[in-house]
Amino acid sequence: MNSGLRVCWVLLLFVSVFSWACKEQRKTSPWVELERESARRGHEAMLKYKTADYQTAKSALVDLLQFLDKAGYPPNAPNEFREDAMYTCLRLAKLEERQGHDAEKAAYLKQAVARCESFPLKGKCDADSLRKVIDRLDALPK
Repeated sequence: MNSGLRVCWVLLLFVSVFSWACKEQRKTSPWVELERESARRGHEAMLKYKTADYQTAKSALVDLLQFLDKAGYPPNAPNEFREDAMYTCLRLAKLEERQGHDAEKAAYLKQAVARCESFPLKGKCDADSLRKVIDRLDALPK
C-alpha cells in the first residue's frame, strides 16, 4: 500500500508540473511588439543620423519612416507612430539641409507640417516651431 501511495504522489506531481509547463503563456499585444520594433529601429536610425555619412543616415531614416507609416496606418494605431514619423521627416529635412539639398529639405518640412496638422491636439505646426522642437530633441543626450 505504501508503494501505491508513492506512485500516486509521483503521478500527481508529474501531472501538476506537466500542466503548469503546458499552460499558454500570456501573449503580448501586437502594439507592444510594434513599439519594441519601433524603438529598436529608431535607436539604430538615430545612431546613423548622428554619426554616419549622408547616404547611410538618409537610408536609415527613410527606412524608419516607411516602418512608422505602416505601423501608424490603422485608424486605431497609437499616435506615437505618427508623431515619430513627423520627427523623422524633420530629421530628414535637417539632413538634406546639411547637404545643401534645398528642394528635398522643403519637401520633408512640408510633409512634417502636414503630419503635425493631422494630429487632434496639435500645437504650433509651422516649420520654424517644428524645427525648434527637433533641435531641442536632437540636443538631448542619448
